[in-house]
Amino acid sequence: MNVKTALLFFAAAAVFPAGAELVLPREAVPEAVCELPGAWRQFGTIALSYSSARRSFDLALRKQGWRRLRIVELDRVNWKTLELWSRGRERILLQFWRKGPGITGFAWGELKEEKRKS
Repeated sequence: MNVKTALLFFAAAAVFPAGAELVLPREAVPEAVCELPGAWRQFGTIALSYSSARRSFDLALRKQGWRRLRIVELDRVNWKTLELWSRGRERILLQFWRKGPGITGFAWGELKEEKRKS
């Protein structure tokens, strides 16, 4: 993992409590699993091209009842994307980045529900 990716993980850590469960595509290899509140739940690699990895996750998540709400292209030159998914009241962020030819990095974490002030 490069320095920019690590910084993005730590910057986003405050919004991810433990809670949602996600079954990864069979090609995905998690490098770390974190059960601590305020951290990305899992990150790792998938031995597929960037576009194939995104399609694989798309199919796996849809089979589990998730619905993609938004895609944010973080860096089109270096192939980095952030996606927002929901299932009922649960919401997750899923990030992809190209690590090399045929290797894609991924990370996901749950967004905590915002409490509105009355």
